[in-house]
Amino acid sequence: MYNLGLDEFIEWYGQQPRPGFTKATVNAWRGALEARRLGAVSINVRITAVRKLALEATNNGLLAPELAAGITRVNGTKSKGVRIGNWLSPRLARALP
Repeated sequence: MYNLGLDEFIEWYGQQPRPGFTKATVNAWRGALEARRLGAVSINVRITAVRKLALEATNNGLLAPELAAGITRVNGTKSKGVRIGNWLSPRLARALP
């Protein structure tokens, strides 16, 4: 999944002139993902892949630590919804062996 996220980010990044690999750029990409109406989990996996890319780039001397720190602070999307399925009540959970 991370490879898909990185591939999508690189493709999106190349479509228009960007100021660089910064927190603002990653936030703009998150907005583009939200505009595509992707689910929260899909967006968060893609954002996590880009965060890891920033850390690896810093570890290899390709990105300033300050830029990577900003990128790693890009917030993910909040999950909204209702749990589905059969959930145990606290009483039934305590009764398990």
